[in-house]
Order: sequence, then C-alpha cells, then structure tokens
Amino acid sequence: MNGRDTTERALAVHRLLNAQRPVPVQPLPLSRHIALPDVRPPKTGLVAALARRHSAYEYDDGDLELPALSALLRFSMGVQRFVPAYGVEEYPLSMAPSAGGLDILRAYAVVRRVTGLDQGVYRYEPVSHELVQLAETDPGPQLEQVYLQEEFAWQPAVTVAVTARLDVAFDKYPLRHYRTLHVDSGVAVQNLYLVGTALGLAGCAVAGFDDAALGTLLGLPENEIPTMLFPTGRPPA
Repeated sequence: MNGRDTTERALAVHRLLNAQRPVPVQPLPLSRHIALPDVRPPKTGLVAALARRHSAYEYDDGDLELPALSALLRFSMGVQRFVPAYGVEEYPLSMAPSAGGLDILRAYAVVRRVTGLDQGVYRYEPVSHELVQLAETDPGPQLEQVYLQEEFAWQPAVTVAVTARLDVAFDKYPLRHYRTLHVDSGVAVQNLYLVGTALGLAGCAVAGFDDAALGTLLGLPENEIPTMLFPTGRPPA
C-alpha cells in the first residue's frame, strides 16, 4: 500500500472518530511573512516548571507581548538542531521530538491580542522562526464555533493550534502511525505547557473542539488534521 492510500484510510478513520464528513476547505488568502524577535531561553529550571505547571481557565484581558509568543513557539516547537538525514545535509529536528524525526507537526497562532500583530491566523515556520499571516480578521467568532468550551474563544490572547501532516507520516510509516502522531502532538503540548510556565504564561491543553470548524479557520489542506489546541495568555492579575 502506498502513502496516498494509507493517508486516505487514515482520513477515513479520523472522520469516523469525529463523526464528520469531508468538508472542502479553501486556502486562506494572505501569505505575509513576519519575522519574530530573537529571544533568550527562560531561566526557570525544569523541576520548578513541572511543579508550577497547571491548566488555566481564566486569562488576563490585556495583550500578550510579541517576544513572549516568540519564545513560546521557539522553545516548544522551534528547531533544536540540524542533522544529515532524509537526503539533505541539514535536516531540521524539532524541540518537540517526533517518530523518525519527521516534520509531521505544524503550529498555528490564532491571534486576538498580541502587541505588534494584527488579529488573524498565522502559521509558524520553525526554520526561519517567523509567522506567515494567513488571515487578518478577528478570529473570535470562528473560535466560538471551534471550541466546545466557549470561554476559550474570547479570554485567551492566542490559541496555538497543533496539526499533523498525514502525507508526511504515511510516506514512511503504516496506518498504525495514526496513533503515534497523536503521541507526537502530546509531546508538543507538554513543551507548550512547560515553556509557557517558565515564561509566566497561563495555558490549557484542549482536545474538545470541532475538527471541521478548526480546519476551515486554519485553511488546512485535506491531508493535514488538527490534533490539539493550546489557548494561552497572561494569567489574571
């Protein structure tokens, strides 16, 4: 069975589990590249971050600073190092390890309140450490259709959406890897928790969302599925 056939089978499983039919998604129109500021790693130690880590359900209603978003993305899902692999001299390995080191996961920032950024939808590019702006409207009304808990649509400054690229996964692995890519997503979410905690941010892993509505919001291609959401911002004063 080739990778395309396996991808189709995985999509069928995914739709069955989510009780959804295929929904045509139009790619989002913008492609403005925005360089993120250079940042230093947070100084909080691992054990201290683990001890303080918790899920947050209330957030400050102010803006999140752009350097804080930059650091969250850089140290949770940015590039850790480059190695010779898959036919290239400098293949990027992520801060969030994945099976086979494959470039399976993507991160999107759905922005409502970040200093220096317009409201809208952005895709994170880890190698260049930049955001690609895909849409520039307030995502709040669409997030209300995405989240099963509506408070996450309006309170957090940003929602980080983690997605998985099925075509990349199944070009190498059999259908069983459908389970593993969700494990990879869980590793990325743990990174978001720990880095966010070290930065003094509030956050929460959310699996309760409408896949079709989120795919439309992000403009996902058919072979890319959403796996987790991570609303984040400053904790309430």
